[in-house]
Formats: sequence, structure tokens, C-alpha cells
Amino acid sequence: MKIWLATMECAGIAEAGGVKDVSYSLATGFARAGNDVTLFIPVFGCTSFSAVEKLQKNAVQDVSIPIGEKDEKISYSTALLSGTAVRVVFVHHPSFQNKRAVYVYTEEDQKENPNHVRGTGHDDSLFLDALFSKAVCEYARFITAPEIPDVIHCQDASTAIIPCYAQKLRKDFFKETKYVVTIHNAGPAYHHFFQNLDQALYYTGLDYSILNQALNNFRVEPFLLAAIFARITTVSTYYAEELMNPDNSKNTDGLSLLFHEKNIHITGITNGIDYRLYRPEQKSVSMLPFAYKPRIGRLSGKKRNRRFFLKLCRKSRATFSSARAYTENVQRYGWIDVPRNQKQAVFFMYHGRIVWQKGITLLLEAIGPIISKYPDARFFIAGQGDPDIENKIKHITERFDGKVVFFNGYNNPLSHLVAAAADFAVLPSFFEPCCLEDFIAQIFGTIPIAHSTGGLKKILDAKSGFLYMHNTPESLERSIDRAMRLFSNKNKLKDMIVWTANYIHKIYSWDYVIEQNYLKFFKKL
Repeated sequence: MKIWLATMECAGIAEAGGVKDVSYSLATGFARAGNDVTLFIPVFGCTSFSAVEKLQKNAVQDVSIPIGEKDEKISYSTALLSGTAVRVVFVHHPSFQNKRAVYVYTEEDQKENPNHVRGTGHDDSLFLDALFSKAVCEYARFITAPEIPDVIHCQDASTAIIPCYAQKLRKDFFKETKYVVTIHNAGPAYHHFFQNLDQALYYTGLDYSILNQALNNFRVEPFLLAAIFARITTVSTYYAEELMNPDNSKNTDGLSLLFHEKNIHITGITNGIDYRLYRPEQKSVSMLPFAYKPRIGRLSGKKRNRRFFLKLCRKSRATFSSARAYTENVQRYGWIDVPRNQKQAVFFMYHGRIVWQKGITLLLEAIGPIISKYPDARFFIAGQGDPDIENKIKHITERFDGKVVFFNGYNNPLSHLVAAAADFAVLPSFFEPCCLEDFIAQIFGTIPIAHSTGGLKKILDAKSGFLYMHNTPESLERSIDRAMRLFSNKNKLKDMIVWTANYIHKIYSWDYVIEQNYLKFFKKL
């Protein structure tokens, strides 16, 4: 098949959240399966071209795209994803290129303009979504009939209106094309709605007859627009059930009720994980200082990685040359006082976005009681996001001096090291479409403890991790009690680590997910 994949982010090019990994893995996986794949992505200020080759600037002529009362000039570059057959089409416009991050303002942006608060979404996000979506459709001017895509696969709300534009702007060209829109997160603040019909008309130019079909009270929802012309998927079977459950309206800002009322079916295809991007047995891939093999129970390297990480957490803040790769772009708060008997110490980690959805505030409430019960417990926290929650974490590191460390920011090697250094990964999300952090932890021999919601339900309780039902600090504490009983039996803990690492590798490899799910789904269309 000929597949176009449209995304705002892709690993190695422009990165923000889990969509980057999914986009890269889908594009390369589709290509490995023998398909002709073209990936469309904007060029941001943070874009890297190190992951592409044969870059051709101004590959085709510029196009003019009307939005509102203006015509916007778009240019295109082309390249190949390095080492793959995936063709990349870069979309250029100054409004993308002046963004230091894909979706949100950075600390530098806030210094330049106090109204652009770090971690908040771009003021012109609706404009950017419309501009990119129209640019993807207008690229049809430069291809011939044999190159018409069989499927256009759109990633999340930022690209959800592409099927509407394709039908409006290039209907004759795309008349045989099928559309798939994957919802990565339908939570509040993630689905980029238009405030009202007039605003939607201004940015999209779509007829009121179409826009009226996507109303959520006064708002116009991109995912409802997508459902008019496209099939909707999401990133786990469990999240699909939640999205179609009318009782889940709180966590979807009313969308689940509308999906139910409009009888919109959502197909759940659980995300895979590309083991080749992590491989703890290969330092050049894992970016860890020491190699080890969880799949066969060789874990001495995991302990050496922990000792290395604990050196980064010393109170003295002593530096050493090999630490630099793990400390760039992050600020450390707090430190770790390692118990004299390290065999009794238990290390918990949280890595991910610092936002309400992820339940990090619930973890902060639980830390005190957990440390009271288990004095040798230590907590590693790494990530960035909501400044108010970040400040609460900083306060926790002061309150529990020597027992909690917080690395504020994003550093890819550090994210792997934190996962490898811990015994348990805590994932207390209030809602979770899929989650990759549990996969990453399991690959690195770290057992997840998670709220049983959405994609986290793929964890097999007491087999590949621990699940708890009611998302309260008390429930989390009880689940940690269960984990501690396992921790006290080193042989059973090792058995779980080995079984889980092999289970994830077999059932959730991207090649398996693509062949058994995505391509079969596309062919049915």
C-alpha cells in the first residue's frame, strides 16, 4: 500500500511526547512490511535533521494556502529517514520555525514574553493545525496518479481535520483514498477544539453543514470532524472502550458522550514498543553506562547502572566527565542518601510529563506514608510540565531531604538511566490512553505499579506488574505493600523481571502490532 503518515512530531526529528515514538515506529514498520511510506511533518525551531539523509530543500514549488483573510506561503523539503525507505516531506512556514518546542512555550519564550508561560500551549495552535493539515493535502499538486495514497494516517487532534480538507480541497484526487485518525489523547486540553462555529469557519474554511456535525455544546471538535470521513482508532483497546463509554465524559471533556450518541465506533490498537531503540544489552543503543540482559536474568549491569545514577544524586554535586551526557538540559533538586545496606534499599521512579493527568500529585501525597513505613525507600522523579506541580515536587525534595531527587527537564539518556536504576516504576495516571513508560520500565527490568486505567490495563497484575483499582494515595500505598512483599523474595522478583521482559518483547513488538493489527485494518478499509 501507499501510506501517508501525518504527524507534528517524530523521534529524531521533533520530539515532545509519546506520539514521536509511535510516529517513527509506524513509519519505519510500515516500510519494513513492504509499503510505500511518506511521512509529513512541520519544521519547528527545535527540528533536527540529523536523523534524515538526502535532504532536498525547496523540493517543489511553494504553495499559497488561504487561512482566514490571508494567504500563507508554504514551502516543502524532502528527505529519507536515515537507514530506511521512508520518505519525509518537511513543511516550512515561519510560524512553525519560530517555535522552540512542538506544542508548548519554553523557558526562553517566557523570558522574551511573560504571557508565553512555560509549559502552556501555543496561542496560535489552531492556526498551526490548520496550516499543516492544508499543506499535507496541497502536496497532492506535486504527485502523479500512481502515487496517490491508499491510506492517509493522521496522528492525534493536530492532524484530525486532514480528511475534511482532502474531501474539500482535493476530492477528485483523493477519491479512492481511505483515512484513519488515531486519537492519542482525548483528555481536556489535548483535543484542540474550536471555541465556536465562527472560529472554526475562520481557520478551516469548511461549510457550516460540516462544522455543525462536530459540535460539543458551542465548541467544534476536530475528532468529530474526522469521524465524518475517517475511521477512528486509538492507542489501546481499553482506551477505546473508555472513549465510547458515555460515563467517561469528565476525562474526555464531553467527547465520550458524543461518540456514544453519534454511534461513532473507535477501534483500539494497542501501541507497540520498538525494542531496537532500547536494548539494555547494547550500550550504544540504550545509552546506559553498563549493559545487562533482563531477558535471561543477567542483572549485574542493572546494579552498576544504579550505582552510577546514585553518583549523579550525591549531595556534594560532585561532577565527573561521564555524567555530562545525563545532566544536560536538566536541573537537579534534592539528593539521595543511600542506606548503608543497599540490599535493603528499594528505589521507586516516576518519569514522564509533570501534569495532572499523570497522577504525580497523588504520588507526592503517598511519599510521606511510604517512607514512614519503609525508611529505606528512595524516589527518583524526572520530567517537566506544569510549573505549579514542578514546584510541589521541589518542596517534597526539601521535606524529605536525602530521600527524593527531582531531575527537572528532559534528557533522553537520563530517562533510560532512571528507568534502569529503579526497582519499581510508579504510574498513578488518572487516565492513560496507552503509556509507553510501563513498556520501557519492563524492558529495563523494572516492575511497574500502576492505576488500572486505559492502556495501563495491559499490565498483567502480579505477572508483569501491579495494578490497583481506586486512584487514591491509600490504594497506591497498598499496591506498594504488595510490591514490597515481592521485593523481599529476590528469586521471585527476578523471575517476574525475566518473564515480563520476554513477554513484552514478543507480544508488543511494533512489527507484530503492525502486521497483525494495523495492516489488516487498513486492508479491510
